[in-house]
Amino acid sequence: MITGFNTDIKHNDKVYHIQTEDKGLQNPYIESLVYVGGEILASKKTSYAEQAKSGVDEKWIGSLMEQQHRTMIAAIKRGRFDQPADATKLSPSRPTTPLTAKTIEAINAAAGNIDDDKTLDQVIIDYLASEAESEHLELSMMNNADFVAGAPVELRVATKKSLSQSPIAAVPIEVKVISTVEAPRVIFKGKTAADGTAVIRCTVPPFKEGTAAVIISAQSALGNDEIKQLVKRKK
Repeated sequence: MITGFNTDIKHNDKVYHIQTEDKGLQNPYIESLVYVGGEILASKKTSYAEQAKSGVDEKWIGSLMEQQHRTMIAAIKRGRFDQPADATKLSPSRPTTPLTAKTIEAINAAAGNIDDDKTLDQVIIDYLASEAESEHLELSMMNNADFVAGAPVELRVATKKSLSQSPIAAVPIEVKVISTVEAPRVIFKGKTAADGTAVIRCTVPPFKEGTAAVIISAQSALGNDEIKQLVKRKK
């Protein structure tokens, strides 16, 4: 079993705890979680399912874990998570970075332009580091909203490019409810306007038992992003 990484980073008077671990060959992906005050603020997943088919060793996986861990530390230092944490927010997760065939081709291409002394592990680490800095979609909530079982809710979300922070129009937005007692249910579908925002108006299904959560997702050519929030019960 590969030992994970745990690091505490102080930034702007907050202490961020980053935890990175490998989920194993039965569930081949690496997950990093960012905590503030015991709450999960963000997560990042990297799949290596394609590599697992042809065989990978612990050294290779460990290199990916280390790079992802360093990427999250760098994101904190750049102020990526400076906004106040919402107590009900589970994880505004970053886009998954799967090592697909296309990604592997890019890694191989990069390998042809480097020093022969550099190992494949180092090539992959360098590639993932540059990928982390690439432009991607960011989804955010513009107002606080409680998702209460059986109650209507209205909120505004925004989609922006991660580096330029310019709005992204016509991005499909979907709100789905998942629970431990019922099948997933889509309760809203729409698209962002020219300013990159969308108003979500929907009603959360009633739940008398079990645990439920709302997933707000956005998809575009720049990638996907989502926000998760717990569903509260009426008092």
